[in-house]
Amino acid sequence: MVDLLSSIMGDFGKWQCRAIFLIYLCKIPSSWFMACLIFTAPAPKRGEFFCKPPVPVPLLNATEWIKISHPVIEEVNDEEFAIDYCNVFEDAMEHSVQYFKTTEVKPWIQPKNDSKIIPCEAFEHHAAYNSIITQFDLVCSRDILVATTQFFHLFGVLLGGIITTKLLETISPKNTMLLGMYTQIVCGCITGLVNVFELHMLFRCLSAICCGLMYTAGGMIISDIAADKYRTASICFFEQFWSVGVMILPGIASFWSNWSHLYLAISLPTFLLIILHRWIPDSPRWLLHRNRVEEAKAILMECAEINGSTNYISNDFDIQLKSISETFISKPNPDPWWSIWKEKLATKNLVCVHLAWSIFIVVYYGMLLNIRAFGTDHLRVNTVIAGASEMLGTFVGFFLIMSTEKKWFWTGLLNIVGGLSTYLAWIIPTIEEGNERVALLMLTAMVSKASISCCLSVLITCTTELVPVEKKIGLSYSSTVWARIWLLGAPFIGATIIFGQLIPQTIFGSLTILGGIIVGSIDSPKTHKSLTKCSIHPENIYTEKPIFMINKLS
Repeated sequence: MVDLLSSIMGDFGKWQCRAIFLIYLCKIPSSWFMACLIFTAPAPKRGEFFCKPPVPVPLLNATEWIKISHPVIEEVNDEEFAIDYCNVFEDAMEHSVQYFKTTEVKPWIQPKNDSKIIPCEAFEHHAAYNSIITQFDLVCSRDILVATTQFFHLFGVLLGGIITTKLLETISPKNTMLLGMYTQIVCGCITGLVNVFELHMLFRCLSAICCGLMYTAGGMIISDIAADKYRTASICFFEQFWSVGVMILPGIASFWSNWSHLYLAISLPTFLLIILHRWIPDSPRWLLHRNRVEEAKAILMECAEINGSTNYISNDFDIQLKSISETFISKPNPDPWWSIWKEKLATKNLVCVHLAWSIFIVVYYGMLLNIRAFGTDHLRVNTVIAGASEMLGTFVGFFLIMSTEKKWFWTGLLNIVGGLSTYLAWIIPTIEEGNERVALLMLTAMVSKASISCCLSVLITCTTELVPVEKKIGLSYSSTVWARIWLLGAPFIGATIIFGQLIPQTIFGSLTILGGIIVGSIDSPKTHKSLTKCSIHPENIYTEKPIFMINKLS
């Protein structure tokens, strides 16, 4: 009788197309919140900030103050002299108080070059863009707080999946999505309006949780209403709209010169999703599992009418649905997540897939944010290129999923090549014309970016084919939580840029090579022969303890 639901809904039709497209749209604001740090915290250029004098210095302009207060350091790489904006001469600070604390102007005593150097405690910013760096003084010793604020967003991503799983025990996927939309607007706007750094981090975390409610619940609906190869494609291409969001973000950011306004700009469009939400169906199987037969019937009737499958609806349709509901309710709960490790024959694959998830989730996210290292002059163009590289990688991953039995091997090989390409950045000469160098650096990074995206497409779509049906939900939970825990460290790898512009890219490239070797060691059958091996079977999705789908980042 369960096949009745599949017969009515079919593998894919107009009804699924409309619903899945609307669910895809929720990925766009999720990617905005994840990647907005690229524009809310652009790396400051030299001269855009300097140590703030303790009292006003009316007779000296900014350039003169910088010259007499900051020590000069030598840049070893290019043998040019540069100013150390993070430290000041101690006597310069003392003299500024001594000579300018009153309206009476006194001669300025030039600090000696051998004067004691102390770290600056407060800064004055003169950047064209009002970022969180200028708002909260996130420079020099406080630069690590840029990574910390992103850490809180990623912590929200982790919590979002777990909280959604708990909510789905009592709240339907469609209503969970709606809850996420409303709360995301509120939390997102507050994130951009608070002027206390600790509150900013808190609401970044809450905004990420709200985004998690949207796309996690939406993913469950997709997995229910689509079937066969169409479910594979729908799950795989769910991530394409993440990349679409990344490519749109630079256009939105170009209209605003203040980080607060940008947060409002990426929060308020979710109102459009709320308007379109009425055309997103709830999960029929989830409703039947909760004995909400009438609601499930209304959804199935609408589907049958749009898809032209009304011939499957008989006079005793209510009785049939009631019987299916009783079947779902009487089914035992799926095996707990830790039981996956009892599959001795699958131990190697399980270890490899967990390691692969932890590596590729980190490098995928880290490589995206690392485009900040290539300077602010081409930040918008570079972000669009990064999004396009992700989309290309997803298409390649989908091709491997559908066409070859050795998808893991070829994915691993592509990532070994992609990781090696990042090392080429070290042989790029320091060209006098900076644009050429940035273009070449981006090329070395984006080859790897595409291969990483390819691997994530395979991981997202095919991880659960490594275990029997009754273990799929447990593997989904285990691998996703494991990956998101490791994801918390990604921003701090990017912070290693203080040791050199190419250090983060080199680390990410090395991890990509390691991940490619690990992925290439995984074995599984060709996906399209048996879709249920590649994603959670619809009959096993909606249990007393529902679990969120494997999902990449957002």
